[in-house]
Amino acid sequence: MMRPYASGWWKRSKKKCRTGSAQPGWRRPTYRPTSALLKDKREFYSRPEITNAYDQQRFGGRSGARVGEREIELALALLPGNGKILDLACGTGRLTRALLNEGRSVVALDYSTPMAVKTASSGASTVIADAFSTPFPSASFQAVVSLRFAFHCPDLRPLLREMQRLAVAGGHLVFDTYSWSPRANWAIAPGQWGSRVYRHSPSSIHSLADQMGLTVEQAEPCFLFSPYLYRLVPFPVEQAFEALENHVPASWMCRVFWKLRSGS
Repeated sequence: MMRPYASGWWKRSKKKCRTGSAQPGWRRPTYRPTSALLKDKREFYSRPEITNAYDQQRFGGRSGARVGEREIELALALLPGNGKILDLACGTGRLTRALLNEGRSVVALDYSTPMAVKTASSGASTVIADAFSTPFPSASFQAVVSLRFAFHCPDLRPLLREMQRLAVAGGHLVFDTYSWSPRANWAIAPGQWGSRVYRHSPSSIHSLADQMGLTVEQAEPCFLFSPYLYRLVPFPVEQAFEALENHVPASWMCRVFWKLRSGS
């Protein structure tokens, strides 16, 4: 059930949004489209049936649970040990819940109402808003993390620009990208998985960081194959894939988790 204003919710409204952090009685800002290429993704992930199936489809079963566990472990390891965190494009709230379980101060945000409602059910302060034009003032968070979102963006500049704006000086931006994926070439079963994803090479991330005045502090390559394949195979095979990652070049990995530092 949707939480009331006092719980930190932003609701849909034509009223102009006040500037500041989530507070009782404030409203959702006017939607400003960032890219026509993202329109279908917004619509796809705003469907209730997609939200309901999301976690089971990607992280169901023993192998899928391990995929989800690894992703959360990687993200948590890259985040600072203190300070307020924004879970940007929080989805169903997997990372938000993990942060709450660690006693961290976290605000969650997603454009999809069904996903935001699911995240809010964990007790998190949750905002429904555009990830590329959030309602928060600059320098509101010690870290901004965006899990499983950057690879939906053909151009990372708008996303990183907003993350950079929201982080305090010396704060951190944490996100993950695909170096390669079959879904970057074809939209496989789009009715079930959505439209294609986008590749961002490690060299392109380093170049973009330099252009934006960001410092790459850490890059963690992971997953030799698509995580969807890891999820589908029997658990012993998943474990074999995971072990194999330690014996091949890092450049063979299909995903990279990034930790960037905002300029001081």
